Amino acid sequence: MSNELREAWDKLDEIAERAGGYVDYIPGRPRVVDADYRAMSNYCRKKGISSFDLTDEEYAMFAYDPPLIYGKNEK
Repeated sequence: MSNELREAWDKLDEIAERAGGYVDYIPGRPRVVDADYRAMSNYCRKKGISSFDLTDEEYAMFAYDPPLIYGKNEK
């Protein structure tokens, strides 16, 4: 991954944190959340790494199994 992409991803993490967390809202479309991204971002920030540098074992600490699904019955 390029440094530019990594820096852009870090900026997105900072913006999302200031906004209160990650959002993915498209009316009428279910939203699938497969991990606790806020906790993952905090963990990575404390370790001084990017979320792309997580090992499979580290990622598994934040994974929801099964994933959370929001908006299934919205009209």
